[in-house]
Amino acid sequence: MKGQVSTELLVIVGFVLLIFIPLLVLVYLKANDANQQIASYQAELAVSRLGSLANSIGSLGTSSEVITDVYVPPNTVSLSTNDAGRGGEIVLKIETGQGQTEIVEVVKYPIDGVGTIVDKTTAGGWVKIKISSTYQGTGNEAHIKIERVI
Repeated sequence: MKGQVSTELLVIVGFVLLIFIPLLVLVYLKANDANQQIASYQAELAVSRLGSLANSIGSLGTSSEVITDVYVPPNTVSLSTNDAGRGGEIVLKIETGQGQTEIVEVVKYPIDGVGTIVDKTTAGGWVKIKISSTYQGTGNEAHIKIERVI
């Protein structure tokens, strides 16, 4: 009789483990997907904030500047600025499960000193970024400078 109870207990424990182990794997995979989705939202927020501030500073006039804190997700490859037509763009490249993704925000003012602001080595935390405006050229056109403050 004692052997039968032990065998039944082992069978029940085996069935419970058979159910819970796949559930734990599923929860782990869903948590990983959720973390990647959160990082994508954080990247979109960072680029949108920088683009909005750059356009605002360009509209405010000469010698305007602002220093802002931006959270750069840990899966960031680079945060950079590029020329784009008569304006510029802010590009954040992130590494996702599907490969590299670029998040881009267009700025209506030309950007001076285009290049990389944040790279892989400094990603994954808060970064201070200074956005400043100067007027140049014959048409008194605003130019934006975006740089990392150390």
